[in-house]
Amino acid sequence: MRVKYLFLGLMALVLLSCDEILNDRKIWDISPVEVTLQVVDANGVDILNPDSKNSIPENGLKALYNGVEYKCNENLSEVGTKAYLPHFYGLKVYKSSYYGTYILQFGEFDGTNNYSNEEVIISWGDGSYDKIRFNRKFRWKLNGDPSISQEWFLNGTKVSDGLIKIVK
Repeated sequence: MRVKYLFLGLMALVLLSCDEILNDRKIWDISPVEVTLQVVDANGVDILNPDSKNSIPENGLKALYNGVEYKCNENLSEVGTKAYLPHFYGLKVYKSSYYGTYILQFGEFDGTNNYSNEEVIISWGDGSYDKIRFNRKFRWKLNGDPSISQEWFLNGTKVSDGLIKIVK
């Protein structure tokens, strides 16, 4: 019986002391990497919107990545959890509440990995295509904060991070 109380006391001591050890540490949630495209016509009309006059049909959209072809909205999952881990879904089109427009997105890639010259080719279903390439460096600084730098390219031309706008 004494061993039981000694064990419980030791466990309580260990658990209570952990708070001071971990008190200054931060918990980071690193966002996954996604290729995010907005596609408009020459007049700025969102042509991913199925209600647009000249909209691009989703069934013609494909992505080529590492020798594998991904059809649009083919691998989407409806399962959601509280814990968020990167989930590779392939290519999808959806109405973004953040951007207020339809978005074409490819991913997700693990945000804690490094990527060098990763290339995704988007085929538009009419014989035309666009090449998106990105580089991403991720590392932890000595103070425990993440350091992330990335570059994005559309058809060989450097573009800003985030939403890539394509005019078709």
